Amino acid sequence: MSVLTKTRFSCIIVEDDDASRLILENYVRRIEFLDLRASLETGREAYHFLISNPEIDILLLDINMPEMSGIELMKSIPEIPETIFITTEGSHAVEAFELRALDYLVKPASFERFARSIYRACEAIERKKSQPSDSGMQKEIFVKANSRYHKVAFDEILYVEALADYVLIHTPATRHVVYSTMKAIEEKLSGSSFMRIHRSFIVNRDKIQQIDGGNLVVNGKQIPISKTYHDQLFESLNFL
Repeated sequence: MSVLTKTRFSCIIVEDDDASRLILENYVRRIEFLDLRASLETGREAYHFLISNPEIDILLLDINMPEMSGIELMKSIPEIPETIFITTEGSHAVEAFELRALDYLVKPASFERFARSIYRACEAIERKKSQPSDSGMQKEIFVKANSRYHKVAFDEILYVEALADYVLIHTPATRHVVYSTMKAIEEKLSGSSFMRIHRSFIVNRDKIQQIDGGNLVVNGKQIPISKTYHDQLFESLNFL
């Protein structure tokens, strides 16, 4: 983690409780590579600040606030920083992760737990910076059906399923039956958010709703995770 200390990261605190906000400010000051750009009391203040300052790296966000909750704030801003929820209860955890929150801390969070979360946020930011620009990457695939080729955007694909000599490309609206192998489809989708989790399934990680034992759920469908791909999948996801 020493590499991260060579870079500085900006953050803001959004917390309506005075005591909790002071604790967070103290925690931030104890991490030398964090720059606290603002410490705000309401979601509305944070909304206007983030609209004017979209370059903020990390958002430390309470959920239960008057006027605009943390969940409502995340839904309202176009560019979401790496977000760490810090709240008094765990009832909003599922919704928070559906909005791609990085972490979810329940008060009172220790400094050690807070610091681990900050390190994860910084690592995620560094990974994004090191990824090549996607301007030249394919963002869609054309599939043949009824003698015509239909464009399917990658972000529409939920998962791909093997069926004998064919594969089924599932989207929310329909499924496309394509004469192909899973290996060929996997190569076509490489470099994006897709991952092989079973010899018969490739999933879009952005569409995973939950993981239950040896299965994950995408669009309400349970999909098995094989032992072969289990570790690779779990290493690619963020967990508490």
